[in-house]
Amino acid sequence: MQLQQMKYLIAAAEHGSFRAAAQSLYISQSSVSVAIKDLEQELGVTVFERTPRGISLTPEGGEVVERARAIVEQLDAIESLYTRERVETSPVERLAVSSQHYTLVVDAFGDFAATHADKPCVLSLFESYTNEIIRDVQEGRSDLGVVYLSNYNDRAIRRALAAASLVFTSLYIAQPHIIVRVDHPLAAQSAVSLGDLEKYPRFEQDRGLESSSYFAEEPLAATPSTRRIVVSDNGTLSTLLCRTNGYALGTGAFIDEGRRFASVPIDTDELMNIGFIRQEDARLSPLVDEFLRLLSRRILAFEGPIEPSPFVLERAGR
Repeated sequence: MQLQQMKYLIAAAEHGSFRAAAQSLYISQSSVSVAIKDLEQELGVTVFERTPRGISLTPEGGEVVERARAIVEQLDAIESLYTRERVETSPVERLAVSSQHYTLVVDAFGDFAATHADKPCVLSLFESYTNEIIRDVQEGRSDLGVVYLSNYNDRAIRRALAAASLVFTSLYIAQPHIIVRVDHPLAAQSAVSLGDLEKYPRFEQDRGLESSSYFAEEPLAATPSTRRIVVSDNGTLSTLLCRTNGYALGTGAFIDEGRRFASVPIDTDELMNIGFIRQEDARLSPLVDEFLRLLSRRILAFEGPIEPSPFVLERAGR
């Protein structure tokens, strides 16, 4: 039995339905029902009787809930005693975001952190690979994730999202660009072709355990390349781009205050649709909605070749 299962169990018992429990926890109804079903199978008992009118505790279920409540209360007491993070008069605010490597997301997260600087909070930003982002949101470790769709990966990613009961909402559309150091041989061109890139090393973000090109963070991932260099963070990528003739692929939507890099569009019909994913039955919590408003403002403020979505225009009050 896991702590998360116990919390879902208690919420369902208190609210009298899986849907109401899910709404109170800002997660999907399927997450609650699946967790409780798994728990029942693990314990070998039926905790809830399911009827068209809702759910009700069985005698064995009542005992399980009371014991689970005692455990959760004890764990909360220990956490409160030793971490001092839980204060009744000043509740801890929590926001977790998983994302591919996008500067605009980092900037918006920084804006969010600044506005909550005087409040007790636990804020998390995980820059990760695609299948891990999907898993984070599916299992509730993150409130939302940021990924992209394209003509190439759309079917594969949407299939993975549907299997995880997640939905995608567009934030902006971007043309694929290369990112190179400012004195790179291609930096001064108005556009580049895929043929122009053949003799240069290509940097790629790590895909994790999922090796399929459909889950790559970069667009045009299936384009052949004789020299590929895999990295796992933007700091390493920036250092290597400055020291080599390599290039990275991305949206072109980044802010280079040090003026170390150039962004050049690629001559291709491919487009990148960057958006956020969330559990399909979950409503946006106030903190998630606030973060998305800040992200929408960052997107609209960016002076570059991207097309904001209707969602962004609405959230930013345009």
